[in-house]
Amino acid sequence: MPNDGLRFTLEGFYKQYNNVLISARNGISLSNLGSDFSVLGNEKVTSTGKGNAYGVEFFAQKKLTDRFFGLFSYTYYRSQYSGSDGQLVSSNWDNRHLVSLTWGYKFNRNWELGLKFRLQGKAPYTPYDTLASRINYLSLGQGIFDYSKLNTQRVNPFNSCDIRIDKKWNFKKITIDLFFDVTNFYAAKNPVTPSYTFKRTDDNTAFVTTDNRPLQPDGSNAIPVQLKNDDPSVLPTVGFIVEF
Repeated sequence: MPNDGLRFTLEGFYKQYNNVLISARNGISLSNLGSDFSVLGNEKVTSTGKGNAYGVEFFAQKKLTDRFFGLFSYTYYRSQYSGSDGQLVSSNWDNRHLVSLTWGYKFNRNWELGLKFRLQGKAPYTPYDTLASRINYLSLGQGIFDYSKLNTQRVNPFNSCDIRIDKKWNFKKITIDLFFDVTNFYAAKNPVTPSYTFKRTDDNTAFVTTDNRPLQPDGSNAIPVQLKNDDPSVLPTVGFIVEF
């Protein structure tokens, strides 16, 4: 603590997990299945898995003195779980890098400006089994993951920043705060695991095939594609707060 308004910390952590649940159907840890595990949990599992998580975090805090305040943290970590084969692999949460920044500044006449920035490293995911996905897509409506390559690929890093402007009026018994907030104001993309499907016509009424004939049940004449789901979302908000 260089002074009363400034503080730095450095922390390390190491965790071990035992009796982690593993799917009896495919031998994969539930911590590595992601959305492929039913939310109902209606499948047989065993509690023979292991896991660990370890890392280090740097944190800085600037308390509000005069006009400025801020919080910053950076974490580097690893998260791994084993399946029935006992081999540790990256979990679905193994982004490795996390950055968080909150910043605020108070202007004259009770105007305030705030920013909140966050960044996550590349999240791991399991690629599709191209042959099994093609054969079974029409019956399942989705692709089939290739668990021999469990979490071997990663999506692009994620980052986003929010901005907020406040104007306050102080009266004898109440305070009114009018604010304007924009979530992800620079329209950053939100990368997630791509979706497996077959190519469709521009009007989305039929599948495009390699031989211009009707789609075969086994998808042999289909044109497989993987759709990116990274469209940005920007959310503006206007509101007010009354404090008694």
